[in-house]
Amino acid sequence: MGKLSLQLIIEEILLKNNLSPSSESYFLKLSMSPHDFLVIGKVGEQVLIALQNGDLVSDPVFSLDYNKGFWFPVQFEAKNGKTICSFLENGNRMAFPYVLKRCMLFQGMFAGKIRNQNWLENGVKVE
Repeated sequence: MGKLSLQLIIEEILLKNNLSPSSESYFLKLSMSPHDFLVIGKVGEQVLIALQNGDLVSDPVFSLDYNKGFWFPVQFEAKNGKTICSFLENGNRMAFPYVLKRCMLFQGMFAGKIRNQNWLENGVKVE
């Protein structure tokens, strides 16, 4: 499996902000009016990505396993709840094929939204 479009755009954003996608941990919060905030974080093998639009609930939140440089969808949260795409059991990746396909399609749409809103070019780092 190759890198997904969400991983590619997020890695571009990280590198532009002098963060290595392979670092053990990082936190980046970008602001861009009128879209509010794009938050990207990594702790260990878990990558989290959220777009916060001023609501009490960010929409959506993606959780991915770093998986040796290829981000694998674990779950995403949206206003309608949490969707589990995959999990590790005894060192083996367990996935729900239909849900995983839906998750990857949603990630692709989200990546397009981030590109179309020009977060790479216009996102301003929040200290």
